[in-house]
Amino acid sequence: MSLLETTAPVKLLIVDDHQVFAEGLEAVFRAEPGFEPLAAVTDPDQVVPAVTAQRPDAVIMDVHLGEVNGIDLTAVLTAQPDPPAVVVLTAYCDTATAINAIQAGAMGFVSKEGPAEHVVTAVRAAVLGGTWFPAGLLGMVLAATQDPFSDPLGQLFGQLTEREREVLQMMVSGLDRQAMAARLYRSPDTVKTHIRNIAAKLGTQSATEAVAVALNAGLRPELPPPGPRRRQPPPEPPRPAPGAASLRPSHPARRRAAET
Repeated sequence: MSLLETTAPVKLLIVDDHQVFAEGLEAVFRAEPGFEPLAAVTDPDQVVPAVTAQRPDAVIMDVHLGEVNGIDLTAVLTAQPDPPAVVVLTAYCDTATAINAIQAGAMGFVSKEGPAEHVVTAVRAAVLGGTWFPAGLLGMVLAATQDPFSDPLGQLFGQLTEREREVLQMMVSGLDRQAMAARLYRSPDTVKTHIRNIAAKLGTQSATEAVAVALNAGLRPELPPPGPRRRQPPPEPPRPAPGAASLRPSHPARRRAAET
């Protein structure tokens, strides 16, 4: 059972050296159900002691903490036993920084220029065991590797089950839910659940965004194998309605017998 499905609120630690910004984020999460924001940490030297003492479930980590790199701190936190889910927050949403964040073990990457809803969505996805990256940036990050399922980026797609990967492949190939259900021998509602789980794990807002991310990652449509062709039987001749007179000419002998 996930943390968001339990009665216990998610303990969240915000790390940012700008006190006003940190307090603003704290207020945002206090208004969100299911979260318990801890006192924000503005001193990077206090991050590891605060995490060790308070055991937060999730950490929002600013990249630039004065002379300290927040990504280096992320790597330290994710290397701990039972580490918190870390979402990196940055003013510079570039491919190189995103790759470094992924390598450090971050489960999300959010731009400070975006809306607060993105931060909330990213933290929710991370706590649930998924990831959240801006779709456009994620495509560029994955394009930097030849194999979208290889390390260190394999965690982005590696969290999908074998069945979810199969469904994602069919989504990319353009199959609708009914067609996918027929191929999987499952109900459309089961397929809908798979699609919802895929979107959540990839941190996307919809099935369309999940397909866009997969395409940017290098996943390509695969046409379903053609089924055996069945020979169509010839059409049957129309049958006259019951009681209707036949339009075929009667036999001459019968016609003469009728006239006498």
